[in-house]
Amino acid sequence: MSRLRKRQIIPEDPNIRATLADPKIVHGNFGRQVEVMVNTVSGTDDEGNDYKGTTFKTWFSFGQDKDSKEEYIAYGGPLYQLLALTRPNIDEILEDEELSNKDYEKFLKNAIRDLDDMEIVARVGVKTSKKDESKKNNFLQSGTFGPYKDP
Repeated sequence: MSRLRKRQIIPEDPNIRATLADPKIVHGNFGRQVEVMVNTVSGTDDEGNDYKGTTFKTWFSFGQDKDSKEEYIAYGGPLYQLLALTRPNIDEILEDEELSNKDYEKFLKNAIRDLDDMEIVARVGVKTSKKDESKKNNFLQSGTFGPYKDP
């Protein structure tokens, strides 16, 4: 892994190969989320620009029921997809009616911990701040990321 980290915005839609680092649960303006640092190992756009060494943080939100305020993981959503990288049996675990809150938190903690140093392939998107259009951030496009398999 390179010691060089670039702070640049990758344009919309290029495919990248990256490693995930420092995954953790955080509490922010949008409730509880999983925060992950994405370190680009390789990736170029249509014009041949190389994005190796580019890093960015991305967040995956838990859903929250409007009436009961109960937290949930939306089936097929970005967080579901992220957790499925380390827990292919995610449906079986989350559908278990007997799953206690303690076991649910333990499941989350272990699944998120196992994301550290995982190599993935993904497509990158760009989010622009509504308050300041000059501020942009990259994110992993939902439905486009998965584990990297060496051909």
